[in-house]
Amino acid sequence: MREIYQKIFVVILCIFFVLIPILPDVQISRPKLLGIEIISFLLLTIYTIFLIFENKILYPKNKVFSLIFIFLMYVLLRYIFFSDKAFAYNEVKRWVLSVWLLYLISVLGSKNYRILITFYIFGSFLSVLYGLLQHTGGFYRIQVPKFDRVISMFGNPIFFAVHIVNFLPIVLGKMSIEKKFFVKIIYFIIFITSLIVLYYTKTRAAFIGFFVSILVFVYLLLPQRQKIKYLLSLLFLFSIFVFLTKNIWLRQQAHILIWRDSIKMWSSSPFFGIGLGKFHIEFVNFASTELRRIWPEKQCIINDAHNEYVQLLAENGIFGFMLFLLFLYFFFKFIIRFIKNLDSGKLKDNYTLKVMICSLLSGSIAVLVQNFFSVDLRFIISNVYLFITLGFISGYTSEIKHRELIFHSPIFRIFCLITLFFVLGIISYSSKQRSISFVSLIHFTHDGIKIRLDDIGEGLLQQILRPYLANYKLKQEKDFFDEKVLDAANTIKELEQLKQKYPNKAIIYEKLAWIYAKEKNFQKAIENYLIAIKINPNSYSAYNNLGNIMFLTGNRQQAVEYYKKSIEINPNQIDSRLNLGILYYYEGKLNLAAEQFNKVLELEPNNEKAIVYLKKMSE
Repeated sequence: MREIYQKIFVVILCIFFVLIPILPDVQISRPKLLGIEIISFLLLTIYTIFLIFENKILYPKNKVFSLIFIFLMYVLLRYIFFSDKAFAYNEVKRWVLSVWLLYLISVLGSKNYRILITFYIFGSFLSVLYGLLQHTGGFYRIQVPKFDRVISMFGNPIFFAVHIVNFLPIVLGKMSIEKKFFVKIIYFIIFITSLIVLYYTKTRAAFIGFFVSILVFVYLLLPQRQKIKYLLSLLFLFSIFVFLTKNIWLRQQAHILIWRDSIKMWSSSPFFGIGLGKFHIEFVNFASTELRRIWPEKQCIINDAHNEYVQLLAENGIFGFMLFLLFLYFFFKFIIRFIKNLDSGKLKDNYTLKVMICSLLSGSIAVLVQNFFSVDLRFIISNVYLFITLGFISGYTSEIKHRELIFHSPIFRIFCLITLFFVLGIISYSSKQRSISFVSLIHFTHDGIKIRLDDIGEGLLQQILRPYLANYKLKQEKDFFDEKVLDAANTIKELEQLKQKYPNKAIIYEKLAWIYAKEKNFQKAIENYLIAIKINPNSYSAYNNLGNIMFLTGNRQQAVEYYKKSIEINPNQIDSRLNLGILYYYEGKLNLAAEQFNKVLELEPNNEKAIVYLKKMSE
């Protein structure tokens, strides 16, 4: 049964390795991330069934693993007792997915790795080929968008580059051990093509990461007497490369200033950090004037530290930071000792095994080095692939053990299985999802009346789909100005007549102002809203819509005052908080924007607008 389950896992993971690199990555909607989450959820479901029927849990005999699980527990506890769960959720998600796939790969057994790594390389190379087409603009009749810095299906040249440097040393390792000349040539073509496309990403951090990974690969594999010669040769070649591409290296990105201000932010809360996923929210309070001259607040959002380790320190504090570094230190120490034992003959001398471990190790080092200058690991696919690589290394170097569980009785196993499917049913179809009232960027309301959309089931699966569904529904909405009032002129005429007949009815002035706003006659709209407020000072919808007009006409300070007044009258309304949050977002005041969006989610947990804007702030 264990072999059957392993084959199922291998098939699903092969699909994963081919599919994920070629799925598009689009901000907010994130098809690539959705694919990772759904396949990981499927693997977890199948693994749970395996546990029930096999009555045993597998684990690698490697004490280093305990450190990453301790780190994961630290992250989960921070999340449970963390007030801003909207920001912490993505951080928890990336670590849960990464550690789960690290564990699963580790226990599959090295006999399955040959096919898995082959599919890993093949899928990644498909994304490389598309990146090459992006540089040329297409080939023959195939036309694709042309980019100066290629991104393939990763949405960003840096994220694409970190994926390339992760698998390039693995290709080099496969090429080194392959005995068939034709297959060796194929790997050589993959390596050279990927190297060229890496250059087209024009990502300096990736160039450094790749160079260090090759140094490590050469150092670990070559005999002692040849190491210095080859290392010096590589250093010389890299120096020439830097000189020839100096225009890339001289790009101004203010990394040092961001690092300095990030350390300042960390020092404000050194032990446990500012909070998971809160860098982009809190950094606005610490960004120096010098940095803002380069990246103005109203034009640019500085949503990361451009250094994964600095950001990890700032958000998790010294405690979480040290846990992660200790895991890396002891993991690599264990692997280096394993390689030395291979060389010394304490373990069975296997050149193929050594090459594969060294190539995987070099690939993971490339990613970790690149993240000294960027935060690619915040992009979940980069973090997941790093941990998959570490999983392969762990599986090659650790003995797989098992421990029996409590599913001895067949009746109890059937009961557990039925319970599992019952829980999955609840996960997939239970509960309600609330929805937003209006459909435009700015929520105009007619008499403060909200229109509810259809409910959607919510559970764990919906929690995975939540941001994607929110973005989809938001895209279906029409702008406030797209829906015109039928026969606006006659409607205005009738309301003007009613105004004369009932001069003290605030509702008439609000309706009239609302139609004037629809027709973009903002002056008349403002006049009528002000009269409505004079008659009914507690009309929070009038204040909200006045704020919308001020926002649209560029008077943002006045808009803030009207939104705040509307919220003061009715603190539990959604529209004014959303509009105020959106205004702060465009002003670059992310901490104030987040405060409003979080309050909206307290009042309406599945508000699409708030969910999407919180994602925008982090992306």
